[in-house]
Amino acid sequence: MKKLKLGVLGLGEGRSIISAALASEYWELARLCDINEDLCKERAAEFRFPHYTTDMAQMLADPQIDAIGIYTPDPLHATHILACLNAGKHVICTKPLLDDLKQAQSLLDAGAKAKKHVFVGQS
Repeated sequence: MKKLKLGVLGLGEGRSIISAALASEYWELARLCDINEDLCKERAAEFRFPHYTTDMAQMLADPQIDAIGIYTPDPLHATHILACLNAGKHVICTKPLLDDLKQAQSLLDAGAKAKKHVFVGQS
């Protein structure tokens, strides 16, 4: 079985999925991403995983990445989920999935168009 390649967006809260991916027989950690480069360097050292970027668009453009784990601040979830779906990635997003139900229909539409799954997880 082919491992799915995972990118992680938001490294303040993304530690649990990083460690889970590194220990998984189903996932391969592909890239870490946070706008805070010092935090990227800290997680890279902590997990001995040097592949990071501060540019979300760069991570989303990587055709090798199958799914993105979103661990950014709650008000950014809808924007980040939409960007991931538009980039053709599956999504795992920590709760809450949305902080405003007005965003729900656009995310449902984007998921259907992209034919990708959105999962809600809790760290």
